[in-house]
Amino acid sequence: MSNINDKNIKDDFTVRRTQKLLDENRDLKQYVAEMMGRLQENDVLFSKLFELESLVLAATDSEDLCFTLLRSLRSSFDLDMVRLWFDRSSFMGQCHLSGLSEQDLVWVEKGEIEQIGLASRHVWLLRLDNDRNFPWLETRDSHLSSLALLVLGDLSRPFGVLGLGSLDGGRFAPDQSDDFLQHLTQIVGLTLENAIVRERLARLSVTDSLTGAHNRRFFQPHSHQPLSQWFGRDTQVVCIYFDIDDFKAVTDRLGSTASDELLMHVSQVVNQCVREQDVMIRMGEQAFTVFLQGCAMDKGEEIANRMVKECAAIDIYDERIGISVGLAFSPADVDKVVKVLVSEADQAMYVAKALGGSRVEVAPLDG
Repeated sequence: MSNINDKNIKDDFTVRRTQKLLDENRDLKQYVAEMMGRLQENDVLFSKLFELESLVLAATDSEDLCFTLLRSLRSSFDLDMVRLWFDRSSFMGQCHLSGLSEQDLVWVEKGEIEQIGLASRHVWLLRLDNDRNFPWLETRDSHLSSLALLVLGDLSRPFGVLGLGSLDGGRFAPDQSDDFLQHLTQIVGLTLENAIVRERLARLSVTDSLTGAHNRRFFQPHSHQPLSQWFGRDTQVVCIYFDIDDFKAVTDRLGSTASDELLMHVSQVVNQCVREQDVMIRMGEQAFTVFLQGCAMDKGEEIANRMVKECAAIDIYDERIGISVGLAFSPADVDKVVKVLVSEADQAMYVAKALGGSRVEVAPLDG
């Protein structure tokens, strides 16, 4: 009887042990399958990430980079919302981003990122409830169920936040891994900063440091082009060429510091007379040219006369200032070469100077 009981116990132990091994094997297979699935998902994610890196690195400027980033994130990662919040007081505030819509870009004020508590870490994962528990979300975002916030730049002074929203409440749940998003934050932050640095260097190379106008290095590539290649087809263009009267005599009397002040004052006054999109170039020590794109000749004359009047009001160390202005016009149906139009305005300026200065002369339409 004892032998039978011992055999039954032994058989029962074997069955339980076999079942345990089978259960462990099943659990191990399930774990391996889950890990393989995650690895495959990660491979796909990082493949898309590398593709995104290539696209943003190829962007030509900060606006193009933002467009590329927003478009690629939405399409490649199946997101329901992608938005940039930039600090207006940071270097991003100096960028030309007017092509981005209000849905893509929202400006926040200085210190606002820190004030709402985002500056303590780079990645935040939020499950959204009916109360929309993130203050920057708007009515149009009511469909979102989860949100990832990527804080861009050094946490001591972040310059922006990239928001990724999803209808899926588990997509950016707080218990999710954020390794991928940490990497994405670094890529976006660094590429934006590098893009701004490149733009600044490019601007500095073609900008006159004293007056802020473009320099001859900027003008040179355009000089041999038809106007249509620079300003677009069927565009009328006014070219204003002006020179400060008696500049050398003023410099001899007052010195180089005063002459620098004079140049800065004149360039500031002229900038106030023209539009923001009009191109001003410092052609020589005291000579400048301004291109008024899409401007009629009579309007160009009005602007030129205002420049003469406003500059005459400048008083530098009891010295009165005058400028001689030449104006040349290219109608929409006459596609002149840039340097030809400038030469016509330059010659008209010399006529103004010969007639006593502080006046405007217009070049004949036939050149």
